[in-house]
Amino acid sequence: MSQDVHDFIIKHKLLNEVQTVFVAVSGGPDSMALLHYLIKRREMYGIEVEAVHVNHQLRGAESVDDEQYVRKFCTEHNIPLHTKKMDVQTFASQNKMGTQKAASELRYQWFDEWLENRPHSCIATAHHGDDQTETILMTMVRGGNLLVPSGINVKRILQNGFVIRPFLGITKEEIEHYCKREGITPRIDSSNHSMKYTRNRYRQQIMPFIKSENPSVHIHMQRFQEWQRDDQSYLMELAEEAFKSIVVKKSEQSITISIEATERLRFPLQRRVIHLILRYLYGKNSPSSTSIHIEQIIRLLNRQEPSKELHLANGLFVYLSYDCCHFTLKPQIKEEQPLVPLTVPGKTDTAAGTFTSYYLETSDIPVDQKHMLHLDADKVVFPLSIRGVLPGDRISLRGMSGTKKVNRLYIDRKVDSAVRKVWPLLVDGSGELLWVPLLHRSKSAVITEQTKRVLVLVFVPCISI
Repeated sequence: MSQDVHDFIIKHKLLNEVQTVFVAVSGGPDSMALLHYLIKRREMYGIEVEAVHVNHQLRGAESVDDEQYVRKFCTEHNIPLHTKKMDVQTFASQNKMGTQKAASELRYQWFDEWLENRPHSCIATAHHGDDQTETILMTMVRGGNLLVPSGINVKRILQNGFVIRPFLGITKEEIEHYCKREGITPRIDSSNHSMKYTRNRYRQQIMPFIKSENPSVHIHMQRFQEWQRDDQSYLMELAEEAFKSIVVKKSEQSITISIEATERLRFPLQRRVIHLILRYLYGKNSPSSTSIHIEQIIRLLNRQEPSKELHLANGLFVYLSYDCCHFTLKPQIKEEQPLVPLTVPGKTDTAAGTFTSYYLETSDIPVDQKHMLHLDADKVVFPLSIRGVLPGDRISLRGMSGTKKVNRLYIDRKVDSAVRKVWPLLVDGSGELLWVPLLHRSKSAVITEQTKRVLVLVFVPCISI
C-alpha cells in the first residue's frame, strides 16, 4: 500500500510546494491510516503534519469519544490537533438538505477558513478508491448532468487553498490491512452500517458484487474520473469560445443566442454551450440542471418540441423567436395591452413603456426620431387612445398609397410574439391607427407648411422590440 500511495502522490504532484499538511481526522480507519502514513514520511516529503478534527455532534457520546481518541493519538505522536464543533442538524434543517450533505458543506467551509492566512498549506482527506467507485456509480444512477465530471477529484481547489486525496489509488481493504500491520485500532462509526444512507446501500449491496467481478475496479474508476475531468475541461474551453460566436445579447438575467449559429456548432459543443448558459443564469442558485434539461433545449432549437417555449426550474423561461433562442429569468408579461386614454398633455404608462405628450409651436419642432411622433394638432381627431393589436389592424403608409397589416409589419420587423401582445398602438378618436411606436407612422395628421400647432408624442420603451 505504502508504495502505491507514494507513487500516487508523486504522479499528481500533491505535495509540491506544500510545507504543512493538515490531515482531516475523524478517528476511523481511513483517516487514521492517512495521518499515520504522513507522520512516518514527513521528513521524506519535507512537510510538517498537523491534524484537524470536526465534531459534527450527530452521535452524542460517540462523537465525544471520537474526539478524545484522536486527541490521545495526536498527543502520543506529538502532533498538533485543531478541533471544531458544528451544529449540523440545525444547518441541514435551515437549508433543507440531508444530514450528510450538510456535514460535508460545513466541513469544507471550515477547511477553507482554516487555510486562510496559512500559505504553503493544504488539507488532506482520506477518500479512497472504493469511495471513488461508489461516488461515480451513485452519480450515474442518479442521472445528474453528464457534462459535469463525476467522482472525487485528486485535488479540490478552495478559495483559500486546496484539499488533496492521497488514498484515491488504494482500496478500503488495503487501508484496513495497513491499520492492522501498524497496530492502529481505529474508531468505528456506527452510522456506517445504517441503510438509510445511500452510500451505505451501495457499499454493502453493490460494491461486493462489482469487486468480485473485478478486484481492481478502483484503478479503472480512478482513471475514468481523471480522463473524464481532463476531456470535459478541454471541451468546456472550446465551448466558451464557441459561445462568443453565437451570443446575440447578454444581460444579468437574460441571454439570447442565434439558432443558425448554434446549429453550425458540433453537437458536443451545442450541449456544453447550453450548459454554460444555464450555469451563468442560475449562478449559485442552480437547481443542478440535468442532461434531460439540456436535451429539451436541444429539441427546442431543432424545432422538435411541440411548443416554442420551455419553463424550467426557478422561473427560467426558454423560447424561440425567429432565428433567436431566448433564455430569461425575467417575469413574462402575460396580459395584452388594454384600451387606455392618452393623457394630452402629460404622461401615460403602459406595460411596454411610457408615452409623454406636449404641444409646441412649429418653429420649435425637435429633430424627428423613431421614438417620436409629430402631428398637426388641429388635424388630430381626439380623444387619442392606446391599445393592443386587433385582428385585421392596418395602418396607412407615409409617402405611399395603401395600407399595411400590423401583424405583417411585426413579422417583417421580426418582433417577438410575446412583445406583440403588449406593444402599444396609438389610435385617434375615429379608431384610425396613427402610430406603431418605433416601427411605423401613419400619414394622417402629418405636419405641413400650414401647420400652426404641433402635438409631440415621445415613447420610451421598458422592453426590447
